[in-house]
Amino acid sequence: MKRLILFCTILLTFALTAQAQVRFGIQGDVTNFNVPGNLKDIYGLGLGGGAHLDVGIGPLGLRLSGDYVFLSPDKDKYRALIAQLIGAGAAAGFNIDGGRIDVISGNANLKLDLLPLPIIHVYVTGGGGVVNLSVTEAKVTFNGAPITTIPAVKSQTKPSVNAGAGVDISLGGLTLFGEVKVVWIMTEGETSTQVPLATVGLTF
Repeated sequence: MKRLILFCTILLTFALTAQAQVRFGIQGDVTNFNVPGNLKDIYGLGLGGGAHLDVGIGPLGLRLSGDYVFLSPDKDKYRALIAQLIGAGAAAGFNIDGGRIDVISGNANLKLDLLPLPIIHVYVTGGGGVVNLSVTEAKVTFNGAPITTIPAVKSQTKPSVNAGAGVDISLGGLTLFGEVKVVWIMTEGETSTQVPLATVGLTF
């Protein structure tokens, strides 16, 4: 599956670049990541960014992108979860360090302009790629004393698919864009969903 996606991406890229404009850009991401069980109640928003390569012919384009996003436990959310189990007073002494989720992804997306105005282009996008997930070791303490250590989770690389919409705004030689996508990651046991609440970038 991964080899087929890579082959199709390379083939399409060569076909498009023969008569297309090629541009490079960077982006920043704000992500809400659905993690299994009670873990989703202790993680806040994920932050990160990456770079992309755009190849376009008229209303149709191809975007190759790579991103890194990390999520760290929100200590207030963690204490609120503990408070539900043992009470607010005792929970105040608990703390968690580590447990960062690292998400590295590479994607190939098609873009189709729905509203190609002179300055503003509204588009839909969809595609696929691969995602590498890993979780660092987490240490739980109570009033400074160690309670337990949650071991790191070995990284895994899984295929993904995504779909969304966005807006390109032409600023002379630059293009500012913003888009929202839903990403389905085919993890073991269940399919995780990564929702970039905001992806904003510049294409040069």
